Amino acid sequence: EAALSPSFANNHHPQPDRYGFYSDTPGNSVASPSSTLASGATSSSRSRSEAVEIIRRREKKWLDMLNNWAKVIAKDYQLVRERCRKGIPDSVRPKVWFHLCGAFYINRDDPDLYRKCMTKVPNERTADEIERDLERQFPHHELFMQPDGHGQQALRRVLRAYAGAFPDVGYCQAMAPLAGALLLHMPESDTFYTVYILFDKYMRGYFRPGLDAVQVDGQILYGLLKRLNQPIYKHLVKYKVEPLHFMVDWFMCLYVRTLPWPTLLRVWDVYFCEGVKVVFRVAIALVTAVLGSSAQRRRLRSFEDTLDSLRRLPASATQAAVLLPAALKLQLSAADFEREHQKQFRLFNLRKLARQQQVQEQQEAAV
Repeated sequence: EAALSPSFANNHHPQPDRYGFYSDTPGNSVASPSSTLASGATSSSRSRSEAVEIIRRREKKWLDMLNNWAKVIAKDYQLVRERCRKGIPDSVRPKVWFHLCGAFYINRDDPDLYRKCMTKVPNERTADEIERDLERQFPHHELFMQPDGHGQQALRRVLRAYAGAFPDVGYCQAMAPLAGALLLHMPESDTFYTVYILFDKYMRGYFRPGLDAVQVDGQILYGLLKRLNQPIYKHLVKYKVEPLHFMVDWFMCLYVRTLPWPTLLRVWDVYFCEGVKVVFRVAIALVTAVLGSSAQRRRLRSFEDTLDSLRRLPASATQAAVLLPAALKLQLSAADFEREHQKQFRLFNLRKLARQQQVQEQQEAAV
């Protein structure tokens, strides 16, 4: 069980930040950056008043879109995308995510799905794995701080329902931070529907044995880096740094354990709107922030140094105001992603077949 920091323990009246995290949360401590204020916080009361008015206008625009969602998403997707890139106001973010990813329609068409899935019991091994992971999720957030409190109980029900209903997928450790992050914003039932479509649509194949989809995406990332930035690609090749060495946690946890919370929310705003290519764009932007200049690369002259730099991202590279523009301005089209996916998928299957044939030959030789 995670212990509270001395400063937290000595403070008799600790206060969570605006996201519900207490101040000493590793990796998630935030001051006051707002995902809803385009211009950031100010000290002027007039500026604050103007900022509040901007928020209210943006909230109203989103509520108007939600009330006419089918029409808006069908006829004015570009407007939706533009507003997602600006950042969804906190007050409507959960509902917008629920609509953007399509969970709203699953819930509408099968409102009893969660209840039915809850009747499915996962096997004992899976249930034990879920139980062990509960207390590891956001231990410094007000929803999850209490052992077996409301947050952990809800997370347990969501994960068990999914694993029991879909035993061919089962449970993977990366599922818990994803479901936990959603629970920080959504009711339990909405979280399940969002998890359902997230794992089935956005992350299809990610949690199956062998993690084939993750391996393919790692090679896609490598291919895109080779296309966009030869010096970075050559540096990674020179020091034998493979994508799987640093991108697995990024992709499987959708940056939950990588980015500051305000940045994560902004990335998810765009992700739920534009899809999986956003994960690649963010990854390329992060790698570029670490290895983009010749001076940076000269300082990293080994496998260990390069990998450590990718695992210990500088704070300057993970701020939303820096990361998102860098990711979204990359010259990558949908056709580029599809072309690279087809290429790497074909190569992955060829390598897999070759390995299977080699194993078969070794077994036959041993007989």
